[in-house]
Amino acid sequence: MKEKISAYRPAAAAFLTMMAMALTSSTISFFMEPICDELQVSRGSFSMLFSLMSISGALSNPFIGQIAGKKGVRGILTFCGIWGCLCMTLLSTASGLWMIYLAGFLLGAVGSSCVALCANVIVQQSYFGPQASGILGAVMAGSGVGGMLFSLVIPGCIEGYGWQTGLRVMGIGWICLLWTAALLLGKQKQNFGTGSGAVGLGMTRAEALRSPKLYLQMAVIIIVTACCGIQQQLPSLLYAQGFDAGQVSRMISVMTLFLAVGKVVQGLIYGKLGIKKGASVMMIVFALGFLCMILPALAWPGLLLLAFGLGVYTTLLPQVCRRVFGSREYAAIWALLATAGSAGTFFANPVWGTIYDKTGSYTLGLIVCPILLVAGLVAMQASMKE
Repeated sequence: MKEKISAYRPAAAAFLTMMAMALTSSTISFFMEPICDELQVSRGSFSMLFSLMSISGALSNPFIGQIAGKKGVRGILTFCGIWGCLCMTLLSTASGLWMIYLAGFLLGAVGSSCVALCANVIVQQSYFGPQASGILGAVMAGSGVGGMLFSLVIPGCIEGYGWQTGLRVMGIGWICLLWTAALLLGKQKQNFGTGSGAVGLGMTRAEALRSPKLYLQMAVIIIVTACCGIQQQLPSLLYAQGFDAGQVSRMISVMTLFLAVGKVVQGLIYGKLGIKKGASVMMIVFALGFLCMILPALAWPGLLLLAFGLGVYTTLLPQVCRRVFGSREYAAIWALLATAGSAGTFFANPVWGTIYDKTGSYTLGLIVCPILLVAGLVAMQASMKE
């Protein structure tokens, strides 16, 4: 019994890490309105905070990946807990845009992309074969669980005690989750390439940089993350299609639930069908979601299909990386690919917004994305050829 509990401690640690991710990926958006109102800054100016966080994460990921591969994740989580808590405390003292931007840039270095990388590395170090696929899907659902919990607590905290206190509470939550995850990991040694079903030794980071497969994977990741930018535009899209505020709220809530459940289901699909077949299924599901969203009558099935597809970046692509490059320097190679993901995320929102501004609807993007996803699937399958 103790051995079974010990075997799943890394999964629990990774799950808590993904819960912490929700604090920087979605929960921080609750502070936009109160901060803008009190400091008299525009929503557009405040939104630069998220772009700065993406840039900072893209810069720090390659270094964090190399450290994770050589020394493990536990020390990184301990450091990120302290750093992130201090950054949220700094943000709570902001009196102008420059302080908001400084705090955001510093927080981004250890924020969403960093902790997602750590959670992924924990799973890839600890589990192999179909078990890794199932556990990765369950772990990545942690961000959805965290998002739902924090969306119940943080708005009430802001309303009752002010946004400054709300940010300090977030900082405490952040450090508690990451330190608990670090404690769960204990002094376990990494075991890449040693477990049942491990993918040999694979490439080094230097070898991957010389391989066309790395750049194919980067292109796929940029496509997927750019398409994932639709998530931030969904309320606007649904309003434009004639749904009222109450309907939009219910639809997004249900979609968020399916997003969390969908990651678990995806993990089971990859474990059952294998990565190549599972990739085809999920990329096509994602593409169909965009096509359904063109017609208001198909909005509900479209949202549910998108909910499953939006999990592709965190549940499928890390496993494709391991399949293509092996496990020898997995953390360092995935960190490079995650940097491409940050680039896709950085450009996604402006592009989606421009499409609407220039054409008066999101239809062009909804047509182009399925084409890009099919092209990405072809590139992905080509990179997985032996």
